[in-house]
Amino acid sequence: MDLTIVGDVVVSGWPRRPVLDPAGPGSSALGLLRDGDLTIGNLEVPLTESGQRAEKLVAMRAPASGAAELAGFGFDLVSLAMNHALDYGVQGMRDTVRALDAAGVGHAGFGETITEARTPRVVSAAGKSLAFFSFCSALPLGFNATADRAGIGAIRVRQKFEYDSGFLDETPGTPPFVHSSAHEPDVRAAESLIREAKRRNDFVAVALHWGVPFCYLPEAQGPLARYQQPLARRLIDAGADLIIGHHPHCLHPVEFYAHGLILYSTGNFVFDWCDGWSRDSMVAKEDAHPFAPYKPALLQGPWFESAVFRVGLGGAGGPTLRLDPIELDSDSQPILPRPEVAASILAKFAAASRELDPSIVVEDDGRVLRNTIVEEA
Repeated sequence: MDLTIVGDVVVSGWPRRPVLDPAGPGSSALGLLRDGDLTIGNLEVPLTESGQRAEKLVAMRAPASGAAELAGFGFDLVSLAMNHALDYGVQGMRDTVRALDAAGVGHAGFGETITEARTPRVVSAAGKSLAFFSFCSALPLGFNATADRAGIGAIRVRQKFEYDSGFLDETPGTPPFVHSSAHEPDVRAAESLIREAKRRNDFVAVALHWGVPFCYLPEAQGPLARYQQPLARRLIDAGADLIIGHHPHCLHPVEFYAHGLILYSTGNFVFDWCDGWSRDSMVAKEDAHPFAPYKPALLQGPWFESAVFRVGLGGAGGPTLRLDPIELDSDSQPILPRPEVAASILAKFAAASRELDPSIVVEDDGRVLRNTIVEEA
């Protein structure tokens, strides 16, 4: 089964760049979604004209017509368990589900109960079945579903903060070190669901909204939060073939582990300006929220450097991976990159991945391989 995977997607009917030359830098990259058996992305915004705005730093919504646009792009599946899911309440997400269903776009991660929110969407392609889960660890208060409350599927995270008082006296303003671990009952529940899904289906993919956006992450503590690799590996051990990460809005390393593949962050794909997300909202004002100065920092280089991930499942040697680098233009629309930008994206991606796994090799054509000589050494 061949999957085409992208990261965060926000659609609001923004004018699209035409595909004038499929091989030419600056042309729309939307045509890249047409390859493969299934196309998967993370829907980073509720599609609704109703609901009550949540009291949070960034609350977004886009028109319900975005669902038909997603279908037109070629999306087959989207994850819904993310930190903006309930920006306009449960009603906003119910509107989103209705719009996606009407457009024929599959989804997972939201439900009227915790059982429904954790239920995978099962689809078939190329004669095989795929169970698709969606969980969120970047979790605003009250967004997670419970036995009697609608919401999203969650794997919560516990945090502890470590500081050296002597060092802070000498270097005041230094952030503490953050220790984090996935909440054990949530992990065990996810493991059980994955085992069952693997018994019933050929493949299991798990979308995880997790990690730390690049503009908030101290360099000495990144790029991965402490809970991420142990959590991903446990889910692979439970039977998942593929972990699809998003939320940091940039590319993070990949890791081949056991029989599976972990994409720690798939970056951005398309990010339309919409209600709650506009150029004006990215400008810090003197009377704004105290964290507002971070907003302009978000729209920096890593935001605009991304990729389309080509994943093959079912081969004798385990999952395969190839990256098609893309750029985002000034309106965060996906375009085919300039050659020097494409080479830079692959080089930085390779270097970051080798920090996790020294055997990783990224070829000039974007293929990601393991150097078995290095691995055995």
